[in-house]
Amino acid sequence: MNIQIQLCGLVILILLHVFYKSNKSLQLYTERVFYNTMCVATVSLSLDICSIIAIVFREALPMFLVNSVCKIYIISLVWLTMSAFRYVLTDLYSEMVHKSKTRALMLVCTLQSLLVFVVPIYIFENGREVYTYGPAVLSVYAFVALYMIITIIVMVKFKQKINKRRILAICLWMGIWFVAALIQFFNNELLIAGYASALGSLILFVIIENPEANFEKKLGCFNSYALTEYVRELMESGENFSVLEISFGKLQAWEEYGMDMVVIMQKVLHSVKRHTKALAFRNINSNILIIGNNGKQLNEVGKIILDILSDYDVLHKDVMATLLIQGNSFRETNDLFHFLTFVRNRYGNDKSKVFLADEAVIMKFRERTLIESKIREALEEDRVEVFLQPIYSNEEKAFTSAEALVRIREKDGNLLPPGVFIPIAEQSGQIVELGDRVFEKVCEFLNGADVKGLGLHYIEINLSVVQCEMVDLADRLISMIEKYDVNPAMINLEITETASINAKAILEENMRKLIRYGFTFSLDDFGKGESNLMYVVEMPVSIVKLDYDMSKAYFNSKKAKHVVKAVVSMAHDMDMKLVAEGIETEEEVEDICKEGIDYVQGYYYSRPLPVKEFITYIHNNNRKNRE
Repeated sequence: MNIQIQLCGLVILILLHVFYKSNKSLQLYTERVFYNTMCVATVSLSLDICSIIAIVFREALPMFLVNSVCKIYIISLVWLTMSAFRYVLTDLYSEMVHKSKTRALMLVCTLQSLLVFVVPIYIFENGREVYTYGPAVLSVYAFVALYMIITIIVMVKFKQKINKRRILAICLWMGIWFVAALIQFFNNELLIAGYASALGSLILFVIIENPEANFEKKLGCFNSYALTEYVRELMESGENFSVLEISFGKLQAWEEYGMDMVVIMQKVLHSVKRHTKALAFRNINSNILIIGNNGKQLNEVGKIILDILSDYDVLHKDVMATLLIQGNSFRETNDLFHFLTFVRNRYGNDKSKVFLADEAVIMKFRERTLIESKIREALEEDRVEVFLQPIYSNEEKAFTSAEALVRIREKDGNLLPPGVFIPIAEQSGQIVELGDRVFEKVCEFLNGADVKGLGLHYIEINLSVVQCEMVDLADRLISMIEKYDVNPAMINLEITETASINAKAILEENMRKLIRYGFTFSLDDFGKGESNLMYVVEMPVSIVKLDYDMSKAYFNSKKAKHVVKAVVSMAHDMDMKLVAEGIETEEEVEDICKEGIDYVQGYYYSRPLPVKEFITYIHNNNRKNRE
């Protein structure tokens, strides 16, 4: 009997069963569907062997039994290809919907099986050459081809939704199966179609369904891929679950102190196993997540872990335990992970106890997510606008410059308050794209308007802290200004003291490059936060802008008056100009200008204006001054 190849395939499948069952698994729905497919492949290959045996011994067996065994075998091929199609659909539907689709597929497959069973089948045997043919076999070929074609169409149409590794594995399986079918068609002695199905199961196992690929043996917990799949399935099921995240802060800091993070994590995970049956995962950022359905128990586990890590007195202050009771509050896995990042960034100082991420915290996250979405849509739909606030020159008695301020126009036409979206844009990194958009729109304005005719010398543009930390900042700005053919002297870039603190070396290098190109710089918000006169000394700025609070303090405090006098004297001695921001009344203008302030900016003269209104305002007011 020519069953050696089938026996080899059967051995492969049996070993896969043993290996699969001997490894720890999450028992995800996709894993269960795969295992079901592997079982169908095993049954099909076993029936292949049985059909050959029945054909060889058909003289000693009832012909009805022989034909039935042969038909059942080829019917199993239909079920196998249907199972492969069903496996692909796991990425497209929730478990409940997928089970409904499976029932429909099984009904169709049952009807196809009945059709195959009632039509004739014929047997050919000539030495080692044994095979079946006839209407039953042709029907099976047609049904198998149909399922394969539908599977390929679905994978192509929904390639963005289906796991890329699953697509690769299924394509390899079907490719091997197709080649095996061609070989068997032209050489009937080589019965390798069943062996191809065993290879297909092996490919699926190796590429995507190997339980070891989801497990970190060194730590004894599941990895980030398993975490994503597990959370996705929990969300689709709708059942409530709780999440405890243990964040270690910067691992580099632990390692610098000679701490072995693997040993520390092993200690934490060992404690988790002792006190709860909840599943533990190592996330991609090396934080540990424990997921279970008992929030109170996880809270106790979190306290125990914090107590264990308190032994590391140097760095335990960096550890944060976050407990989310209502994990099903989120619909997408990315939303959950973004929420945990949000909690770490916003509530990172609360590390002495398990931080409860309750409904109020979730609400703040949703508000931030909504603003991020509004920023993103405004950028995509070009609803980011530049408003210009005039700056008055005491020397020229005219408006000679303006500060560019970013505004977001909502879909209903209203403006989103900058105090709402700017802090979130800075935290999310969207401030970089907003900054680029503002710079580009200012370049458009300078290129299209008669700026010199208006009496304007330059426009001030704020650089965010994030932008100042970018190594390629100078190249980006120079590229944009060259695109619009704008004289760089027409742009003054505002930096803050905070920016110079965070990335001073990078910022100074960018400033030198931009100054050589023709830009000028001003130091914004002087007097705010951790003011340091050395920034004025060290940073190559030509203008110093007094912070709003410093300007206001000048009118209410004798000490502040002395400070402002000293700053004005110091700045003028170093050939710098001074701008007073936040000036709102005529009395304030008269009072502060006595100190020799060069420029005044504030609501006394004008609020920030849209570009068209700004041009009209400058044209009218500068003309009056000239007259």
